Amino acid sequence: MNPKFKNAVDTFRKLPGVGPRQAARFVMALLEKSEAELQEFGRTLHNLKRDISFCSVCFNISENHKCSVCLDAKRDPAKILILEKVTDLDSIERTGLYKGFYHVLGGAINPLDGLTPETLKFKELENRVNKEIAGGKTMELIVATNPTASGETTALYINNLFQNKTGVTLTRLARGLASGSNLEYADEITLKHALEHRR
Repeated sequence: MNPKFKNAVDTFRKLPGVGPRQAARFVMALLEKSEAELQEFGRTLHNLKRDISFCSVCFNISENHKCSVCLDAKRDPAKILILEKVTDLDSIERTGLYKGFYHVLGGAINPLDGLTPETLKFKELENRVNKEIAGGKTMELIVATNPTASGETTALYINNLFQNKTGVTLTRLARGLASGSNLEYADEITLKHALEHRR
């Protein structure tokens, strides 16, 4: 195999869920593009971190300090839905049913992948909740981690953080989601039932 082709394939393999065959298909597809399209693709990647940032409140994708969800005054401030990833947030938003706020942890607890409570956004969640309930308000924290081993570990950690905190009610999405699945790939009807029947 050509060393430069192999290097391009290896670069795409660094992306999550991309195996050698899929990476090779990406490289082949790019080779079929015009020089102008490749340059635009390269510019987009080069400017990714500069053009896209994360919300300072919920860690959703944002162009400014706050995302469109956090700036929406019609949202219910007494509800925070806790998610692993931004793609999970998009799936929930597509249902059109949830009208509260979000908190994206940045992953699920998995020490083998270097994801520990210290590397995820738990401290920010605690600070946010403490600030909200300081004035005697009550809050519902909806735990919406994926029904996987890492997701369950993360849900248990959240439960331990907030179970004895006055003014905080913990709920979980109903079991409309199959065990081992990811929110990102769940259909809207499954997510609708999971949201409506949370407990």
